[in-house]
Amino acid sequence: MKAAALCAAMRAPVRNFTAFKNGERPMRNALDRGSLKIFLIFFIFVFGHSTIASPLPFQTQLDDAGIAYQVPQSGKAILVNIPSFELIAFENGKPVLRSRVIVGAPWHRTPRLHTKVSTVRFRPTWRPTPSMIASGEYTDRIRPAGENNPLGLAAVRLGPGLLVYLHDTNHRELFTQEKRALSHGCVRVQRWDELVAFVLDMDIARVHALANGRRTFDAPAPPIPVTLGYYRRFPDQNGDIVTHPDIYGLDPLSSDLNQNDKGTEIACSQVGQSE
Repeated sequence: MKAAALCAAMRAPVRNFTAFKNGERPMRNALDRGSLKIFLIFFIFVFGHSTIASPLPFQTQLDDAGIAYQVPQSGKAILVNIPSFELIAFENGKPVLRSRVIVGAPWHRTPRLHTKVSTVRFRPTWRPTPSMIASGEYTDRIRPAGENNPLGLAAVRLGPGLLVYLHDTNHRELFTQEKRALSHGCVRVQRWDELVAFVLDMDIARVHALANGRRTFDAPAPPIPVTLGYYRRFPDQNGDIVTHPDIYGLDPLSSDLNQNDKGTEIACSQVGQSE
């Protein structure tokens, strides 16, 4: 269709026209035949291109590649794909946000599971878990809220009792690394503010105001489904299927959830909802 339109533009006759008037002298033939053809070709290419090639629905891309993840076709959903170090937020079956993330190191794996958003905590405080303290990596004290807090300025908390969060970080420079299996199991999100705005259906300016305020508090959030998945083959932002490294040594190219992941001690913090 595109080629036919271009050919038709090349063959079309060109009529003289008045482009504009300069004083009393009319300016005729402001564009000659060749330049007009170039203009028509450019117009068809730019404005006709969107009607010629449209991307496949995201679920179709997954199905065609044999990838088992099912995108909810209504409402919101969040997927963290561990091997690709990426978070994708969906609305009505379409990706609306893609962000780099940092996931658990191989010895502190981010678990594979289905859960839901519970709350969003603005300006969280943080206290290391007993295993972090025992390792000598951290001292047993509560870190105050603020930009230097390991959870950053906001944390999306998940199912009740699950101490794995989707959160900001005080080491944002690590997002520039390609291999980002670096955390104790939590998921650090580069575009954390856009994620919070998505979860709370809140203007991002309001997110920034609350995150940089003085108060630590929980904002009620809808129970948006969240999948922490392990899909080594997955579409990138261009729709190309990319194969990612097997960072946890699980081998399958597209593995479903493993209940054994839930039995390991995975936690960002030992401070509970009552902090």
